[in-house]
Amino acid sequence: MNVPMISTHFKIFQSITTALTIGLCTQFSWAAPTKNTSSTLSPPFEQTSKGVSQQFILSSKYTPHHYLINLYIPNTPAPKTGYPVIYMLDGNAVFDSARNVAQAIDNGSGKMGLDPVVVVAIGYVGDSLFNAQQRALDYTPTAPTEKDKANPNYKYGGAEQFLKFIQTELKPQIFNRTRINIEQQTLFGHSFGGLFVLHTLFKQPNSFQRYVAASPSLWFDNNLLSREQQDWRKQSSTIKNPTYLLTTVGTAEGRDSQRSPNTASGRDFFAGFSRVNTNKLHSWHFYHPAEQHITNLYASIPKAMLLASCNSLANCQKLLDE
Repeated sequence: MNVPMISTHFKIFQSITTALTIGLCTQFSWAAPTKNTSSTLSPPFEQTSKGVSQQFILSSKYTPHHYLINLYIPNTPAPKTGYPVIYMLDGNAVFDSARNVAQAIDNGSGKMGLDPVVVVAIGYVGDSLFNAQQRALDYTPTAPTEKDKANPNYKYGGAEQFLKFIQTELKPQIFNRTRINIEQQTLFGHSFGGLFVLHTLFKQPNSFQRYVAASPSLWFDNNLLSREQQDWRKQSSTIKNPTYLLTTVGTAEGRDSQRSPNTASGRDFFAGFSRVNTNKLHSWHFYHPAEQHITNLYASIPKAMLLASCNSLANCQKLLDE
Protein backbone atom coordinates (compact mmCIF):
# COMPACT_ATOMS: atom_id res chain seq x y z
CA MET A 1 0.00 0.00 0.00
CA ASN A 2 1.38 3.45 -0.87
CA VAL A 3 1.98 6.23 1.66
CA PRO A 4 -0.98 8.45 0.63
CA MET A 5 -3.37 5.49 1.12
CA ILE A 6 -1.92 4.76 4.58
CA SER A 7 -2.36 8.41 5.50
CA THR A 8 -5.98 8.34 4.28
CA HIS A 9 -6.80 5.22 6.28
CA PHE A 10 -5.15 6.68 9.38
CA LYS A 11 -7.22 9.85 9.17
CA ILE A 12 -10.42 7.85 8.75
CA PHE A 13 -9.71 5.61 11.73
CA GLN A 14 -8.70 8.70 13.74
CA SER A 15 -12.11 10.18 12.92
CA ILE A 16 -13.78 6.95 14.04
CA THR A 17 -11.95 7.04 17.37
CA THR A 18 -12.88 10.68 17.92
CA ALA A 19 -16.51 9.98 17.04
CA LEU A 20 -16.66 7.10 19.49
CA THR A 21 -15.26 9.27 22.27
CA ILE A 22 -17.85 11.96 21.57
CA GLY A 23 -20.62 9.37 21.61
CA LEU A 24 -19.60 8.07 25.02
CA CYS A 25 -19.98 11.55 26.46
CA THR A 26 -23.48 12.17 25.07
CA GLN A 27 -26.54 11.99 27.31
CA PHE A 28 -29.97 10.66 26.37
CA SER A 29 -33.47 12.12 26.74
CA TRP A 30 -36.79 11.11 25.23
CA ALA A 31 -40.55 11.28 25.52
CA ALA A 32 -42.72 8.90 27.52
CA PRO A 33 -44.55 6.12 25.67
CA THR A 34 -48.05 6.45 24.31
CA LYS A 35 -50.10 3.39 25.27
CA ASN A 36 -51.92 1.34 22.66
CA THR A 37 -49.96 3.00 19.88
CA SER A 38 -47.86 0.85 17.57
CA SER A 39 -45.63 3.70 16.41
CA THR A 40 -45.33 7.14 17.96
CA LEU A 41 -42.94 9.69 16.50
CA SER A 42 -41.22 11.51 19.34
CA PRO A 43 -38.74 14.37 19.41
CA PRO A 44 -35.99 14.82 18.58
CA PHE A 45 -36.12 14.74 14.78
CA GLU A 46 -32.76 16.08 13.70
CA GLN A 47 -31.63 16.74 10.15
CA THR A 48 -28.08 17.95 9.55
CA SER A 49 -25.51 17.89 6.78
CA LYS A 50 -24.33 14.59 8.28
CA GLY A 51 -27.70 12.86 7.99
CA VAL A 52 -31.09 12.43 9.61
CA SER A 53 -31.69 11.17 13.15
CA GLN A 54 -35.20 10.06 14.09
CA GLN A 55 -36.61 8.72 17.34
CA PHE A 56 -39.90 6.89 17.80
CA ILE A 57 -41.59 4.46 20.17
CA LEU A 58 -42.84 1.12 18.94
CA SER A 59 -44.97 -1.30 20.94
CA SER A 60 -45.33 -4.96 20.03
CA LYS A 61 -48.06 -7.57 19.95
CA TYR A 62 -45.41 -10.21 20.60
CA THR A 63 -43.75 -8.76 23.71
CA PRO A 64 -44.96 -6.68 26.67
CA HIS A 65 -42.48 -3.88 26.06
CA HIS A 66 -42.39 -0.40 24.55
CA TYR A 67 -39.25 0.03 22.45
CA LEU A 68 -37.40 3.28 21.97
CA ILE A 69 -36.06 3.21 18.41
CA ASN A 70 -33.26 5.57 17.43
CA LEU A 71 -32.68 5.71 13.69
CA TYR A 72 -29.83 7.29 11.75
CA ILE A 73 -30.03 7.72 7.96
CA PRO A 74 -26.88 9.00 6.21
CA ASN A 75 -26.93 12.18 4.18
CA THR A 76 -25.05 10.40 1.37
CA PRO A 77 -27.46 9.03 -1.26
CA ALA A 78 -28.24 5.35 -0.98
CA PRO A 79 -26.37 2.90 -3.24
CA LYS A 80 -28.37 1.38 -6.08
CA THR A 81 -29.08 -1.65 -3.90
CA GLY A 82 -30.15 0.48 -0.92
CA TYR A 83 -28.39 1.25 2.34
CA PRO A 84 -26.86 -1.51 4.41
CA VAL A 85 -28.38 -1.50 7.90
CA ILE A 86 -27.25 -2.51 11.36
CA TYR A 87 -29.79 -3.37 14.08
CA MET A 88 -28.22 -2.80 17.49
CA LEU A 89 -29.48 -4.13 20.82
CA ASP A 90 -29.08 -2.08 24.02
CA GLY A 91 -29.92 0.88 21.84
CA ASN A 92 -30.05 3.40 24.69
CA ALA A 93 -26.37 2.77 25.38
CA VAL A 94 -24.96 2.44 21.86
CA PHE A 95 -26.83 4.78 19.51
CA ASP A 96 -24.82 7.98 19.80
CA SER A 97 -21.50 6.16 19.54
CA ALA A 98 -22.67 4.09 16.56
CA ARG A 99 -24.12 7.13 14.77
CA ASN A 100 -20.88 9.07 15.16
CA VAL A 101 -18.85 6.16 13.86
CA ALA A 102 -21.25 5.79 10.93
CA GLN A 103 -20.76 9.46 10.09
CA ALA A 104 -16.98 9.12 10.28
CA ILE A 105 -17.05 6.06 8.03
CA ASP A 106 -19.30 7.85 5.55
CA ASN A 107 -16.69 10.59 5.15
CA GLY A 108 -14.22 8.09 3.71
CA SER A 109 -16.46 5.27 2.61
CA GLY A 110 -15.46 5.30 -1.05
CA LYS A 111 -11.78 4.94 -0.19
CA MET A 112 -12.32 1.94 2.08
CA GLY A 113 -14.85 -0.06 0.10
CA LEU A 114 -17.74 0.87 2.39
CA ASP A 115 -21.33 1.93 1.76
CA PRO A 116 -23.04 4.51 4.02
CA VAL A 117 -24.91 2.56 6.69
CA VAL A 118 -28.26 3.03 8.43
CA VAL A 119 -28.20 2.57 12.21
CA VAL A 120 -31.26 1.19 14.03
CA ALA A 121 -30.78 1.16 17.80
CA ILE A 122 -33.38 -0.87 19.72
CA GLY A 123 -33.72 0.36 23.29
CA TYR A 124 -36.29 0.73 26.02
CA VAL A 125 -38.22 3.76 27.21
CA GLY A 126 -36.61 5.29 30.29
CA ASP A 127 -33.44 6.96 31.49
CA SER A 128 -31.33 3.84 31.99
CA LEU A 129 -28.67 2.91 29.47
CA PHE A 130 -29.44 -0.75 30.20
CA ASN A 131 -32.83 -2.06 31.29
CA ALA A 132 -31.70 -5.29 32.93
CA GLN A 133 -35.15 -6.73 33.52
CA GLN A 134 -36.55 -6.13 30.04
CA ARG A 135 -33.42 -7.25 28.20
CA ALA A 136 -33.31 -10.44 30.31
CA LEU A 137 -36.67 -11.45 28.86
CA ASP A 138 -36.06 -10.31 25.28
CA TYR A 139 -32.50 -11.52 24.77
CA THR A 140 -32.58 -15.01 26.31
CA PRO A 141 -34.00 -18.05 24.47
CA THR A 142 -34.66 -20.19 27.55
CA ALA A 143 -35.17 -19.98 31.28
CA PRO A 144 -31.84 -20.34 33.10
CA THR A 145 -30.91 -23.34 35.19
CA GLU A 146 -30.63 -22.94 38.94
CA LYS A 147 -26.87 -23.35 38.52
CA ASP A 148 -26.71 -20.08 36.59
CA LYS A 149 -27.80 -18.09 39.65
CA ALA A 150 -29.62 -15.59 37.46
CA ASN A 151 -31.79 -12.92 39.08
CA PRO A 152 -34.90 -14.75 40.36
CA ASN A 153 -36.99 -11.60 40.00
CA TYR A 154 -36.52 -11.47 36.23
CA LYS A 155 -38.36 -13.34 33.52
CA TYR A 156 -36.40 -15.10 30.79
CA GLY A 157 -36.94 -16.99 27.54
CA GLY A 158 -38.54 -14.38 25.25
CA ALA A 159 -35.98 -14.37 22.43
CA GLU A 160 -38.30 -16.00 19.89
CA GLN A 161 -40.98 -13.38 20.48
CA PHE A 162 -38.45 -10.56 20.41
CA LEU A 163 -37.13 -11.75 17.04
CA LYS A 164 -40.70 -11.75 15.72
CA PHE A 165 -40.97 -8.13 16.83
CA ILE A 166 -37.80 -7.23 14.91
CA GLN A 167 -38.73 -9.19 11.80
CA THR A 168 -42.41 -8.40 11.42
CA GLU A 169 -42.91 -5.07 13.24
CA LEU A 170 -39.65 -3.14 13.34
CA LYS A 171 -38.16 -3.97 9.94
CA PRO A 172 -41.26 -2.83 8.01
CA GLN A 173 -41.07 0.50 9.87
CA ILE A 174 -37.47 0.96 8.76
CA PHE A 175 -38.18 -0.13 5.19
CA ASN A 176 -40.93 2.49 5.01
CA ARG A 177 -38.57 5.27 6.11
CA THR A 178 -35.62 4.68 3.79
CA ARG A 179 -34.27 2.34 1.10
CA ILE A 180 -32.62 -0.71 2.67
CA ASN A 181 -30.46 -3.36 1.06
CA ILE A 182 -32.26 -6.47 2.33
CA GLU A 183 -29.21 -8.58 1.49
CA GLN A 184 -26.91 -6.62 3.81
CA GLN A 185 -28.58 -6.54 7.21
CA THR A 186 -26.48 -6.85 10.37
CA LEU A 187 -27.49 -7.76 13.94
CA PHE A 188 -25.32 -6.52 16.83
CA GLY A 189 -25.54 -7.44 20.50
CA HIS A 190 -23.42 -7.50 23.66
CA SER A 191 -23.50 -9.90 26.63
CA PHE A 192 -27.10 -11.21 26.75
CA GLY A 193 -27.43 -9.37 23.44
CA GLY A 194 -24.50 -11.41 22.09
CA LEU A 195 -26.31 -14.52 23.27
CA PHE A 196 -29.36 -13.42 21.27
CA VAL A 197 -27.24 -12.73 18.17
CA LEU A 198 -25.63 -16.18 18.16
CA HIS A 199 -28.88 -17.97 19.02
CA THR A 200 -30.48 -16.23 16.03
CA LEU A 201 -27.58 -17.29 13.80
CA PHE A 202 -27.88 -20.91 14.93
CA LYS A 203 -31.67 -21.19 14.80
CA GLN A 204 -32.86 -18.69 12.19
CA PRO A 205 -29.76 -17.80 10.16
CA ASN A 206 -31.66 -16.21 7.29
CA SER A 207 -32.98 -13.44 9.54
CA PHE A 208 -29.80 -11.43 8.86
CA GLN A 209 -26.77 -11.77 6.63
CA ARG A 210 -24.19 -10.44 9.10
CA TYR A 211 -23.85 -11.00 12.82
CA VAL A 212 -21.77 -9.32 15.54
CA ALA A 213 -21.64 -10.83 19.03
CA ALA A 214 -19.58 -8.91 21.60
CA SER A 215 -18.82 -10.75 24.87
CA PRO A 216 -21.69 -13.23 24.41
CA SER A 217 -22.98 -14.91 27.57
CA LEU A 218 -21.58 -18.36 26.85
CA TRP A 219 -22.35 -19.50 30.42
CA PHE A 220 -26.11 -19.01 30.18
CA ASP A 221 -28.35 -22.06 30.71
CA ASN A 222 -25.50 -24.47 31.29
CA ASN A 223 -23.57 -23.38 28.17
CA LEU A 224 -26.58 -23.38 25.85
CA LEU A 225 -24.67 -21.72 23.01
CA SER A 226 -22.06 -24.48 22.93
CA ARG A 227 -24.77 -27.09 22.50
CA GLU A 228 -26.47 -25.03 19.80
CA GLN A 229 -23.17 -24.50 18.00
CA GLN A 230 -22.49 -28.25 17.93
CA ASP A 231 -25.86 -28.92 16.30
CA TRP A 232 -25.41 -26.00 13.90
CA ARG A 233 -21.94 -27.15 12.83
CA LYS A 234 -23.34 -30.57 11.91
CA GLN A 235 -25.73 -28.84 9.50
CA SER A 236 -23.39 -26.07 8.35
CA SER A 237 -22.93 -27.64 4.92
CA THR A 238 -26.54 -26.70 4.20
CA ILE A 239 -25.83 -22.97 4.54
CA LYS A 240 -26.61 -21.53 1.11
CA ASN A 241 -26.18 -17.78 1.52
CA PRO A 242 -22.95 -15.91 2.37
CA THR A 243 -22.91 -15.17 6.11
CA TYR A 244 -20.46 -12.90 7.93
CA LEU A 245 -19.81 -13.31 11.66
CA LEU A 246 -17.70 -11.15 13.97
CA THR A 247 -17.14 -12.04 17.63
CA THR A 248 -15.16 -10.13 20.24
CA VAL A 249 -13.99 -10.59 23.82
CA GLY A 250 -12.09 -8.32 26.20
CA THR A 251 -8.97 -9.96 27.61
CA ALA A 252 -9.73 -8.59 31.08
CA GLU A 253 -13.29 -9.93 31.14
CA GLY A 254 -14.31 -12.05 34.08
CA ARG A 255 -10.89 -12.73 35.51
CA ASP A 256 -11.26 -15.38 38.20
CA SER A 257 -14.87 -15.97 37.14
CA GLN A 258 -16.41 -19.13 35.72
CA ARG A 259 -18.53 -16.90 33.51
CA SER A 260 -15.47 -15.52 31.73
CA PRO A 261 -15.43 -16.07 27.96
CA ASN A 262 -11.64 -16.34 28.24
CA THR A 263 -11.71 -19.90 29.58
CA ALA A 264 -10.40 -22.84 27.54
CA SER A 265 -13.97 -23.81 26.64
CA GLY A 266 -14.67 -20.23 25.56
CA ARG A 267 -11.63 -20.13 23.30
CA ASP A 268 -12.65 -23.47 21.82
CA PHE A 269 -16.15 -22.14 21.18
CA PHE A 270 -14.90 -19.17 19.17
CA ALA A 271 -12.39 -21.32 17.30
CA GLY A 272 -15.26 -23.62 16.34
CA PHE A 273 -16.52 -21.12 13.77
CA SER A 274 -13.36 -21.58 11.73
CA ARG A 275 -14.01 -25.33 11.54
CA VAL A 276 -17.47 -25.30 9.97
CA ASN A 277 -18.00 -27.37 6.84
CA THR A 278 -18.97 -24.58 4.48
CA ASN A 279 -17.36 -21.89 2.39
CA LYS A 280 -20.36 -19.62 2.91
CA LEU A 281 -19.41 -18.55 6.46
CA HIS A 282 -16.73 -15.88 6.83
CA SER A 283 -15.82 -15.23 10.45
CA TRP A 284 -13.51 -12.98 12.45
CA HIS A 285 -12.71 -13.11 16.16
CA PHE A 286 -10.90 -10.42 18.16
CA TYR A 287 -9.51 -10.38 21.69
CA HIS A 288 -9.47 -6.73 22.73
CA PRO A 289 -6.52 -6.10 25.07
CA ALA A 290 -7.34 -4.95 28.63
CA GLU A 291 -11.05 -4.45 27.92
CA GLN A 292 -13.51 -5.35 30.65
CA HIS A 293 -16.96 -6.78 29.97
CA ILE A 294 -18.71 -3.43 29.68
CA THR A 295 -15.93 -1.57 27.90
CA ASN A 296 -15.72 -4.30 25.27
CA LEU A 297 -19.18 -3.22 24.17
CA TYR A 298 -17.80 0.14 23.06
CA ALA A 299 -14.51 -1.29 21.79
CA SER A 300 -16.53 -3.50 19.44
CA ILE A 301 -18.66 -0.79 17.82
CA PRO A 302 -16.13 0.44 15.21
CA LYS A 303 -15.49 -3.10 13.91
CA ALA A 304 -19.23 -3.80 13.90
CA MET A 305 -19.83 -0.72 11.77
CA LEU A 306 -17.07 -1.75 9.35
CA LEU A 307 -18.56 -5.23 8.98
CA ALA A 308 -22.03 -3.81 8.46
CA SER A 309 -20.93 -1.38 5.74
CA CYS A 310 -18.15 -3.14 3.80
CA ASN A 311 -19.56 -3.78 0.34
CA SER A 312 -17.70 -6.94 -0.71
CA LEU A 313 -15.97 -9.88 0.91
CA ALA A 314 -12.62 -8.65 -0.38
CA ASN A 315 -13.12 -5.23 1.22
CA CYS A 316 -14.30 -6.80 4.49
CA GLN A 317 -11.17 -8.95 4.55
CA LYS A 318 -8.92 -5.96 3.87
CA LEU A 319 -10.42 -4.16 6.84
CA LEU A 320 -10.78 -7.01 9.32
CA ASP A 321 -8.17 -9.64 8.55
CA GLU A 322 -5.25 -9.47 10.96
